[in-house]
Amino acid sequence: MIVHQLLSGAGPVDAVTGQARQFRDLFDRWGWRGGDFAAYLDPRMDGAVAPLSGLVAGPGDLLLFHYSAYSPKLTALLELPNPKLLVSHNITPAHYFWDHEPTIAINCAIGRAQLPQFAQAVDLAAGVSEYNTAELRNAGARHTTVLPILFDRDRLPAPGEADRARPPTILCVGRLTPHKRQDDVLRAFALYRRHHAPDARLMLVGEPLTPRYEAAVRELADELAPGAVTIESNLAAAKLWERYRRADALISLSEHEGFCIPLLEAFHFGVPVVARAAGGVPEVAADAALLVDLDEELAVATELLALAISDDELRAELRRRGRARLADYEFERGAQRLREAVESLSAE
Repeated sequence: MIVHQLLSGAGPVDAVTGQARQFRDLFDRWGWRGGDFAAYLDPRMDGAVAPLSGLVAGPGDLLLFHYSAYSPKLTALLELPNPKLLVSHNITPAHYFWDHEPTIAINCAIGRAQLPQFAQAVDLAAGVSEYNTAELRNAGARHTTVLPILFDRDRLPAPGEADRARPPTILCVGRLTPHKRQDDVLRAFALYRRHHAPDARLMLVGEPLTPRYEAAVRELADELAPGAVTIESNLAAAKLWERYRRADALISLSEHEGFCIPLLEAFHFGVPVVARAAGGVPEVAADAALLVDLDEELAVATELLALAISDDELRAELRRRGRARLADYEFERGAQRLREAVESLSAE
């Protein structure tokens, strides 16, 4: 079998690129051939993904589209007669970006508007969560399925226990962008310091939308919790895992998530999670995290954070539930769902 993966863009710290490369590892294991191509390549890429111009697809080759951004070059490939599988990673609504980066806002607006064109043109449309898959059905997809993010725990080191003798340390992992709401994280953290732990520390880890947006986040951090916040990007995997091991809790107050991989990473490392119940988060977390409704005050997140850090019985229960939740995202189970989806198209 030959499977070509098609991406709008590929970069070394991009989650979609990471998933495509895991897919390719599986395809190689199964003896399937094909290449991975992107309309845009980050200069830091190591050659594992080729320019889209290099695609040469035979009549029976399967085209697997990773849909995460507007890309007119990918749109043109929908006209090919090949069997097609779409994996939707979700596009952030444009309104989050108009005040910060209008070019990205335009890209998001067009990308979301073109989702029906992709959903209706492919033979099978898959979302990485039921939340994403519902969008595909609403966009007119004929056949849909859920292909969860592949989470390979074997690539992560063994979990460890945080040193509870030091000041409480809170972790937030995700791109520094408006919809991730690191500004709300900073406000909740400031409340936590004021009412519970004046010496607490916050680690924000994620690649910024732009240098200007990063500067705005740093300015807010200095205003709300001077000297108590570190902001890091482009961390090597080993350093990211070390941040999880140091954390007493993970907080995510994002308002738009198609999946949210840091939840699974926190469950692996036994780190209690406080998260906003947005998008695919409730589906992925289920009962293994303390969830905050979208319309609830930040004080609710603050108090849940305090409980997650100070209540040893609750921490133990959240760890137990996190481990149980990971069983639903066991790597080989996800790999088998991917294989079945691809083979269903090759058999047509």
